Amino acid sequence: MRPRLVLSTACLAVVAALAWLTHARPQPAAGGWEEVVPGVFRTTAAPHGYAVVDGKRAVLIDATTPPDALKALHVESIDAVLLTHHHRDTAAFAAAYRKAGVAVRTSKEAGEWLTPEGVAKAWKDAVPLRNSRTGYFVLPEAVPGVDCTLEPGKGIALGPWTVTPVATPGHSRDHLAFQLTKADGTNVICCGDAFHTPGKLWSPYTTDWDHWTDAGLTPAAASLRALAKLDPTHLLPAHGPVLAKECAKALTDTAAAVEEAAFLKSFERFSKREGNPPQYPFLVPKEQIGSGGDKPWAKVSDHLWITGNTYVLKARDGAGCLVLDPWAERIAAQIEKLRGAEKLGPVEVVAFSHAHYDHFDGLYYMAGRDRVQVWALDTVAGPLKEPFRWRAPFLDERPIRFTKELKDGETAAWGGYEFKFHHLPGQTWFTAAIEATIDGKRGLFTADNFFHQDQYSGSGGWMGLNRSSPAVYGTSARKVLDLAPEWVLAEHGGPYVFNAEDYRRRERWGAAAAKACDALSPSGSHLRDWTPHRVSVEPVRLTAKAGDLVRVTAFVDGLGPREDAGTLTLHGRGVFPSQTEQFRVGPSRRNTTQWTLTVPWGTPAGRHPFAVSLTESSGAEPVDAFVVIDVTAP
Repeated sequence: MRPRLVLSTACLAVVAALAWLTHARPQPAAGGWEEVVPGVFRTTAAPHGYAVVDGKRAVLIDATTPPDALKALHVESIDAVLLTHHHRDTAAFAAAYRKAGVAVRTSKEAGEWLTPEGVAKAWKDAVPLRNSRTGYFVLPEAVPGVDCTLEPGKGIALGPWTVTPVATPGHSRDHLAFQLTKADGTNVICCGDAFHTPGKLWSPYTTDWDHWTDAGLTPAAASLRALAKLDPTHLLPAHGPVLAKECAKALTDTAAAVEEAAFLKSFERFSKREGNPPQYPFLVPKEQIGSGGDKPWAKVSDHLWITGNTYVLKARDGAGCLVLDPWAERIAAQIEKLRGAEKLGPVEVVAFSHAHYDHFDGLYYMAGRDRVQVWALDTVAGPLKEPFRWRAPFLDERPIRFTKELKDGETAAWGGYEFKFHHLPGQTWFTAAIEATIDGKRGLFTADNFFHQDQYSGSGGWMGLNRSSPAVYGTSARKVLDLAPEWVLAEHGGPYVFNAEDYRRRERWGAAAAKACDALSPSGSHLRDWTPHRVSVEPVRLTAKAGDLVRVTAFVDGLGPREDAGTLTLHGRGVFPSQTEQFRVGPSRRNTTQWTLTVPWGTPAGRHPFAVSLTESSGAEPVDAFVVIDVTAP
C-alpha cells in the first residue's frame, strides 16, 4: 500500500474514532451544560436540571437555571418546564419561566406547595408546626399559573422524543420521574431526587412522612422498583453522577436497602425477626391501650392512675396530686372526675415528659393552673416556653411558664416522692425519663419512646424534624437497661412490666437501624444527611414592624465524620440584601453567625419567609432552614 494512502486511511480512522468518542461521551457546552446522551443536556452544577432538545425547541426537566441559560444551547423556544417535585432547589426559577411565558407543569400533589393557596397555607402552618406532616423546601413565594395536571403515564411529544411522567413518591409525596424515549430504542430516565447513586438516596427526610411508621421509606422503595421495571439505559439524577450501566440492578439493589431501613422503623418487626420475642404484661386493661384520654381512668397502683397520655399521682404525704402530661381540653374534666371519685386534693404539680402538644396542652384548660407548680427537664422546657425559637413539630404557640427546670440527673421532691429526671431522646430530642418509686415499685415514665412491643410497633418512631434517630434510640434503651426499673410507665395508655431482654433487643435495634440508614446516606452518616437541622436559625419566627431592626442567629452543626466548609446564605428576596457567611466547622462543633436586618419601610403586613441555603465545594447541600418574619401594621 502506498504511504500516502496509508496516511489517508489512518487519518480517516482517527477522525472516525474522534467522531465516535464525541458522540458517545458527555460533551461540554457553553454556559454550564453538557450533553449526557444525544439530545439531552445537563447543567454542570447540582442540582442538575436537564434539557431535552429537538433543534431549536426544548423541554426542561426542573427549573434549576434561569431562562437565559438556554441561550448556550441555541434553544429558541421552550415547550414546557416539567418539575419533578416542589422543592425550592429544583423549582428555583419556576416563577421566572412563568414570567417569561413558559408553561411550568407538575403533578397534582405538588400544588399543595407551589400554588399561591398552597404556599400561603404551608407557611401559615409552619411555625409553630402543630403536626408532623410538613412539606420541606417550600418556596418562599408561589409559582403563579403553575399547571398541576401532569398525569403519570401520559406522554408529552417533542419531535422524536416522548417524555412520560412516572409517579415516584418517596423523596417527597409529589415526586415524579420522567422517562425519555425515542423510536430508535433510546430509554433514559430523569429520576430527580428519587435516586442518587447505587445504594444511596438523596432523600434526607424520607423518614419524615410519619414519625412512627415506614410511610415515606416504603413508597421510596416501591418507586425505585417501578423505575427498574422500565429498564433504562441511563439514570439522570438531580444530585449524583449519570449512571450508564446496570441501571435496573442499581435501582433494585437500592430499593432493597431502602426496604431494610423501612423494616427497621418498627422495633416489633426487628424483635420478631430475631426470634422468640420476650413476653411481658401490660399494667392496665386492654381498652386503655392506645386511648386518647377519653376512657375512664385505669388504676395502675394504689396511688397512680392513667387515661390516654395523662397520669395522676396521689401524694403519699397529704391529699394533693401531681399530673403528668395533661392532654387536651377533655382532660380537665377527667381530672375533676377522678378527684371526686377518689377524694383527691387539689392539683399541686403539673409535669411534662416531652415537647409534643398532646402531652402538655391540657394545662391551658385546667382549673387553678396559675397556682400549680410546673416542672420539666430543661431540655423539654425549652420549646414549651419559647415556641418560636426552634423549628419543631407538635408545638403550641402559647408559651408555658415553669417553676422548675431540672437538669439531666437532678431530682425534685413532692408529696413524699423523689423524682429523678433523665434526658432520654428517642421519638424527639426534647424528651425526659422520670424515675420514681411508687407504691413499692421502681417506675420509669418514658414518654412516647418505648411502647410495649404490641403497641405502635414498640416505639414512638424517629424522624429528622423531631431531632431523633435510631442511633439515639439505642443509647436511650441502654440508659433504661442501666436503670432497670420494675415498671415502664409508657403513655398512650400503655404502661407495662419491664423486661431486660426486651431492652437489650431495643439497643440492638437502634444500632441495626442506624447502620441501615447510614448505608443509604451519601455521606455515610444519617445523622448528617437525614436532619433538617444541620443548619438552623433562631428564632425561627419573629414579629416586627416596617423600619424595625431584627436579629437572627444561624447555626451550622458539624455532623458526621468530616469537616464541613462552605457558604451560608440568607436569601433576602429583594426585601433586604441577601446575607452571606463563609464557615468551616468540624465534627461535633458549631459555627455561629449573627445577622442584623432592617425591615424596609413599605413592607406589607403579613408573613414573610426567608430561606437559608448552604453551598459547599460539592454543590448545594440539602438543608431546609428559614426564618419567618411576621410584619405587623404600623
